Amino acid sequence: MWLRIKRIIKTSIINFFRSGWLSLTATLIMMLALIIVGVFATINLSTNKIVAELKNKIDIVVNFKDTASDAQIQKFKSELLGRPNITSVEYISKEDALAEFKSRTSVKREIRDLVSSEDNPLPRGLRIQSVDVQEFDFVSTLAKSATYSNYIDSSSYDDNKDLIARINSLGDFVKKFGLGLAIFFILVAALVVANTVRLAVMFRAKEIEIMRLVGASESFVKIPFLIEGFLYGLFALILSMLIIYFGLGLVLKFTQGTQFFSFMNRFAPIYYGEFWYISLIQFVVGSAVGVVSSWLSINRSVKL
Repeated sequence: MWLRIKRIIKTSIINFFRSGWLSLTATLIMMLALIIVGVFATINLSTNKIVAELKNKIDIVVNFKDTASDAQIQKFKSELLGRPNITSVEYISKEDALAEFKSRTSVKREIRDLVSSEDNPLPRGLRIQSVDVQEFDFVSTLAKSATYSNYIDSSSYDDNKDLIARINSLGDFVKKFGLGLAIFFILVAALVVANTVRLAVMFRAKEIEIMRLVGASESFVKIPFLIEGFLYGLFALILSMLIIYFGLGLVLKFTQGTQFFSFMNRFAPIYYGEFWYISLIQFVVGSAVGVVSSWLSINRSVKL
């Protein structure tokens, strides 16, 4: 059993290197596909992190009329805190609102001086943050409900709604574009591997015929081609890992002091921090493409 496995593996490795340029071409195409997969995975992780940071900075403020009692404001706050995705609900007193208004440098000093502690028209409010921006829809709906609408003066939800939509659109676009690009290169790699194996089968037609005549089993003939497909993925993985790993270092070095450096400085740490996770994704993709493409090709080409 072990001798049989050893012979199959040995045959696969010999055939892989004997194919020369065919193996090199398939490996390089596969390498490009895995580089795209690795870069896409890193961009996806980076985008998720950036979008999460942006979402954490977004909040909405619900302002209450002076006719609203503290009990009604606290009831509104309690309903919000009952939502699992709402992280914080901060009460803003009239004094807090005044202090915040006074600190705004975007407002002219003359206008700021018109508002004082003795004459303070600024409303009380609640500043709300959530890990899921969809929760802000609930906040808006609650504020417009019959229970609270008569006591609420205004809400910043509509002002932030467009920003929230743009952030969600950005995240979706990056994911779809990166996934589409990765799928395209994976399909190209699969076609190249399949054709490479088909050519290898044609070149070894006489050899396969002789093997069958001397009693070689179907698996002994076919499995080496599957292992060759796996080797395309394995060597492509090693090359893509080296190119991305050291390529990022070079890009960081040569872009220092430029605007592009700030982007790469966020991108690179995520790749290095998730190196083994991203490499595992590349390994699974490379192995699957290599083996499945080889299997489909030999089933069409090898008539036993």
